[in-house]
Amino acid sequence: MNEEITEKMLETLRLQVKDYLTEKRYAHTLAVETEAGALAALFLPAEACRLRAAALLHDITKRLNLEKQLQLCQSFGIMVSNDEAKAPKLLHAKTAAALAQRDFPAFADSRVLSAIRWHTTGRAGMTLFEALLYLADYMEPTRTFADCVTLRRFFYEKVTTVKALEERMEVLRQTMVLSFDMTIRQLLAEGALVDRDTIEARNWFLSPAL
Repeated sequence: MNEEITEKMLETLRLQVKDYLTEKRYAHTLAVETEAGALAALFLPAEACRLRAAALLHDITKRLNLEKQLQLCQSFGIMVSNDEAKAPKLLHAKTAAALAQRDFPAFADSRVLSAIRWHTTGRAGMTLFEALLYLADYMEPTRTFADCVTLRRFFYEKVTTVKALEERMEVLRQTMVLSFDMTIRQLLAEGALVDRDTIEARNWFLSPAL
């Protein structure tokens, strides 16, 4: 769908998604919406409402355990790799996109669904819309993890010193690389699987030509 998303629609969506989320996750979701709006103002002002809708929908299956995630995957015909079967945190991005398309069709255009799908791992060739949701989720203002604080400070200290969109895009690229570096280091420290899409995303964003 390509219809305009209005503030009134966002108000309704904000109430609807509450039933899908824990209280803590709902607070996070509202913070991601706020951050998405701030990032959209810098990079995609015409898409601000659409990006905020994606933010409201990005975690609607996060509360589900692995069994229920796999049930949703089967129901929606979603392919699950061996790595994903061991990591429900990765599955929620796929299942949230599928559930958003089913339960919230007024918001579920290709941009929104793709951003939800890739908001956790990233991917090579990410669109600007996808990258903004990924970053909004990572560095929303209520997150106090050291990496989140560092990333947020890195981005805003740099982006406030430039004016041209091209310069802001370079700050965005650097911030994305740093975010993937942090994620990979944390996963390695935990002895956890590092998703291939995350590695490929990092390598793709390393190119200064992007």
